[in-house]
Amino acid sequence: MSSMQSFSRLSIALRHGRDFTISPLLRSIRTLALTLCNLKLQWESQSYLYHSANQFRAAELSIPKMDSFVYQSVKQTNWMITKICREGQIVEARQLFDKMPDPDVIAWTSVISDYIHRGMIGEARNLFDRVDAKKNVVTWTAMVSGYIRMNQISEAEKLFNEMPHKNLVSWNTMINGYLQSNLIDSALSLFDKMPERNLVSWNAVMTALGQCGRIEEARKLFDYMPKRNVISWTAMIDGLSKNGRIDEARVLFDIMPERNVVSWNVMITGYANNLRLEEALELFERMPERDIPSWNAMITGFIQNGNLEKADKLFSEMPDKNVISWTTMITGYIQDGQSEVALRIF
Repeated sequence: MSSMQSFSRLSIALRHGRDFTISPLLRSIRTLALTLCNLKLQWESQSYLYHSANQFRAAELSIPKMDSFVYQSVKQTNWMITKICREGQIVEARQLFDKMPDPDVIAWTSVISDYIHRGMIGEARNLFDRVDAKKNVVTWTAMVSGYIRMNQISEAEKLFNEMPHKNLVSWNTMINGYLQSNLIDSALSLFDKMPERNLVSWNAVMTALGQCGRIEEARKLFDYMPKRNVISWTAMIDGLSKNGRIDEARVLFDIMPERNVVSWNVMITGYANNLRLEEALELFERMPERDIPSWNAMITGFIQNGNLEKADKLFSEMPDKNVISWTTMITGYIQDGQSEVALRIF
């Protein structure tokens, strides 16, 4: 084990101290569903942008100097701009863009999106606002998403309201922005106005309601959903568990049509945080597969409930450990007053 890894574990443990009752895993699970929704939104926003690039991947151009580039076609130039952006060369990409006699909407969107990706929201907006700018719904949505990433929700909202045309990704992006800013009612209001919704829309709002304690509203949305996936079920189980409705959560867990390792971990963590360690352990032993967070959830549960001996036994049996595993045990021994044991683990 390197000294840097050891230092990281000890420093994390000392920083958490008495606040360890809030599990790192619990915090991770709490934001999991929203994170997944957000990742899907970003992927949808970028997929159109890179579509033309993928078509010309086999025809890579050799460019010894930027000034010597010959524009064989707009599509090939778009591909090259996208390639250069992916390599982190935004200055060179902008130079190539500026040399194009008549860049199309894909070129405009590609450069604007890369500015946004690098946090250069001012440069992105300047290009977006040019009178000759070619924009479509992807370009507009990219700008809205950029302001959300920079925590400028008012600018995002203003731009969203000015959009000449919105698609499903645009609506989901703005809803996600409200949720990230903890503006739940604004997100609900926009959700109600959506001309169409998909699972991303439903899951994002339902998850946020559950996480902020509005569990009855979350349950109503869950029951009303026209279609559900494993994320929907897992988010609802998590929300119920966090709001003390652990038996109701277990009913949903038992009837859900599909489970993944996250679903099992959420239910186990719910039992642990509601002081139901026997049921947590029973589920843990029944799991068809376990990952490191599964083990960490049980170890954290035993420590939170004062059973350091069982936590240490599980820790010893773990096939693989990560920094959370080590930090959990070190902190557990520190909280129990066994500093020498904590140092030996370190």
